Amino acid sequence: MEIPTLSRKSTVNPFRRLLPIAIALLAIALIGIVGFMAIEHWTPLESAYMVVITLLTIGFQEVHPLSAHGRIFTMIIAILGVGTAVYAAGKAAETIVEGEIFGYRVRRKMDKRIKELKEHYIIAGFGRVGHQVAADFQDAGIAFVVIDSKPETVNELQPKGIPHIIGDPTLDEVLEEAGIQKAKGLVACSDSDVSNVYVTLSARALNAKLYIVARASQRETEKKLAVAGADRVISPYFISGRRMAAMAMRPVTSDFLDTVSHGGGLEFRLHEIPVPATSALVNKTLGQSLIRTKCGAVVLAIHKVGGTFELQPQASSTISQGDTLVVIGTAGQIEGLTKLLG
Repeated sequence: MEIPTLSRKSTVNPFRRLLPIAIALLAIALIGIVGFMAIEHWTPLESAYMVVITLLTIGFQEVHPLSAHGRIFTMIIAILGVGTAVYAAGKAAETIVEGEIFGYRVRRKMDKRIKELKEHYIIAGFGRVGHQVAADFQDAGIAFVVIDSKPETVNELQPKGIPHIIGDPTLDEVLEEAGIQKAKGLVACSDSDVSNVYVTLSARALNAKLYIVARASQRETEKKLAVAGADRVISPYFISGRRMAAMAMRPVTSDFLDTVSHGGGLEFRLHEIPVPATSALVNKTLGQSLIRTKCGAVVLAIHKVGGTFELQPQASSTISQGDTLVVIGTAGQIEGLTKLLG
């Protein structure tokens, strides 16, 4: 069974399109009441009763015998009112059958989830690369929102409960709907380099602190993405080539790196942990911190504030405020190190 498409227009109540018909019915009813009062000189209650039994085709006896003009007026009210009522009933049934009510409710619930997100990531484009990014985010327990222009994307994401927006990710209003002001990062991974450039430009203009990773199919696009505001630019074909060459030349090393980078069913993985300004380990050496003794995690490198890496840090290496520790360990060891850093 195909799931109703939840586009951005689904946030509009589907019964709103029945509002003009309801107004038309109300207008016909008011005209009928006023008309019977003027033509037959009936009371408002008698006129309203006559209008109701006429529009609902109940067929009860008339309040009073109708004059010739009254009969003509009654036929006009019946033709206009009954026709409009039948049309309204058909539209309401069509709305229910098409699943628009279901889509509206689900979309409202999804919008609420997205509005509550913060420090999340936005995946702009749900092609082959976007699928893999989403899968890795899910495995890592990272909150994210998918933006994609293909209506059929909803059939894949909705059953999994993944927050998503069907729309053009290059538009500011769509990025704002995805909570870009509260987001931590954005991955521009559309199959189109042009789209990725526009997404990067828009995202950087809306959030200057956003961490942006963008995909470039062509090497000449990398500079454009960097100028547009991307913090990192990835060329899948270039990386794939390097990866294949490394696997051919150093298969064991490549397998090890792949295992610690992507889990591979093992308990330990690579992690990066920023050092808080209030940490008790600030200005202490690795030897003084006793990270290995207390937590069991191994510090492989220290990313310094200036952007440089201190590879193979020694016991005398100093931990400074704003550094990021690149470590390897189990989930429990990483959790212990996070608590130790404060």
